[in-house]
Amino acid sequence: MTKHRRLPALSLLGERDFLILWISKSIHEMSRRMELLVLGYLILKLTGSAFHVGLISVFLNGPRPVLSLFAGHIADRFNRRLILVVVHSAYLLSAILILVTIVTGTIGHWFIFGTILFQGIAKVMDDPSRRTAILDLSGEVRLANAMSLETINNNAGKIIGPVLGGVLIALTGFIGAYAFIALLDILALVLMIKLRLPTRSKDERLNLPIRESLVQGIRYSVKNRMVLGVLLISLVMNGLVFPIQYFIPVIASDVLSVSTVLGGILGSADGIGNLIGASMIAMKRNLSRHGLLFVGGALIIAIAVTLVAWSPWFLISFILLLIGGWGQAGFSTMQATIVLLASHQELRGRTQGAQGLVNGLGHLIGGYEIGAIASAFGITLAIGLNAGAGIISLIALAIVTPLVKQRGTPQP
Repeated sequence: MTKHRRLPALSLLGERDFLILWISKSIHEMSRRMELLVLGYLILKLTGSAFHVGLISVFLNGPRPVLSLFAGHIADRFNRRLILVVVHSAYLLSAILILVTIVTGTIGHWFIFGTILFQGIAKVMDDPSRRTAILDLSGEVRLANAMSLETINNNAGKIIGPVLGGVLIALTGFIGAYAFIALLDILALVLMIKLRLPTRSKDERLNLPIRESLVQGIRYSVKNRMVLGVLLISLVMNGLVFPIQYFIPVIASDVLSVSTVLGGILGSADGIGNLIGASMIAMKRNLSRHGLLFVGGALIIAIAVTLVAWSPWFLISFILLLIGGWGQAGFSTMQATIVLLASHQELRGRTQGAQGLVNGLGHLIGGYEIGAIASAFGITLAIGLNAGAGIISLIALAIVTPLVKQRGTPQP
């Protein structure tokens, strides 16, 4: 047995187009994670308000509930590579716009929110096209390993991006930090242009009218209990637990009283844990307990975030976020894996669109609500109460859905 056969992830990375997609996503994720930290500090400087920092999540994810199902329809119908090239062009344009206004001294928080909204529209189109492209390149047998590699590059970005952001703010200010973000976006776009995806036949492409297509996608997502279980748990996580990522600058400044460099390191903690967990999953063969990994990972994250909210010590907060990131590896990897494998081939883009819808709705509500509570009562109470409610909700959903009980993911 060859080394690559023992390690499915290595065989995927040996394939040209999967490697290009993987590296491009790694660079893009580094850029976006760096940008979240830089924007958090920039808006905190412009407004002095935790509520306005929370609005980053609202504007970035606002388009998702409205457009995600439509994006899934597009992913099922049109050329996925072309969609990804257009999306990465939009990311680059948004970075350039913010950089120009910083350089000219005309930057304002409402301009930032408008640009983030534009970037959010691009991200809606990104997710279903990229994830279905991963399945196109990996096949069903290696999908869990492919998604674990996706999680790995996400977390390489989570680790490096915030640290770079904190260091560059300290050394070069916001101009240098945003110039580097734009450079990363250029590299990601160049790689995406070089990508080749398998050609789909006319029979594989969606030919339904848009309205009928969207209704079919919603109906299927609700009737499929495995898909519905993933969507409900994702809604809880994105609404009650994950918004903490937008408030790292607030926690670093107001609770822990540390520098932007240490704030960047804190922002990388969950990425380090996630990278460790995803690497463990990537090396596994014949993964069978998809739902257990998904739900168990979600609970680990929620517990860790609840404890972070009440921690006044940097080192303890860092360790807790690292543990939460380790749990998130199971959650993130299996989230897309379960939805893709449990869906009919012709519906996969639209079920990924449904996933984007609930993710966006959760971030939209959570970012606004947590920001409002933080402004009135402090970030500790806002994060702690929401994550605690998330734990209770996850336990209830683990009982009523088939995710934990089911071994593997049933094929449609």
